[in-house]
Amino acid sequence: MTRAIRPLREHEWQLLRELRLRALRDSPDSFSPLAEDVAREPDEYWQRGARVFASQQAALLLAERDGQAVGLVSATAAGGTGYIGAMWLDPAARGTGLGRALLDAACKTLRDRGCAKIALSVTETNGAAIALYRSAGFALTGEWKPLRPGSPLRNLEMVARAGSE
Repeated sequence: MTRAIRPLREHEWQLLRELRLRALRDSPDSFSPLAEDVAREPDEYWQRGARVFASQQAALLLAERDGQAVGLVSATAAGGTGYIGAMWLDPAARGTGLGRALLDAACKTLRDRGCAKIALSVTETNGAAIALYRSAGFALTGEWKPLRPGSPLRNLEMVARAGSE
């Protein structure tokens, strides 16, 4: 099995759409947007997203297994703080170390862009993700927001400082 972590390229907007929709359908309680809402977005939305993720402010990293994209994570820098988002790994690839490799690559990308602090949010019921983030040096802050309007679930904030891994 070959594994790789690499950035999304601007021309791969269709792959971005495919992976994001797979993530939202597989794990609807892990993300604020709903798959049915995002599926209605026009091609221009995905093309613009791929351009943004190819910029210096943001990156979208892909996890590949045997040449197939099986996961993604976004890494966005703003004012010295990095933000991890949209983290997802295909269920068949979980438990293989790819999730940790994807997270580590996103954190490295943000630290290379000058971020001393990295934040993310995770749904309170996602124990596996919380454990992964803790193992990478993230800690719960006690802050939270509703997952989305009308949902009883909470998105918990976690933060890591540079060198905390």
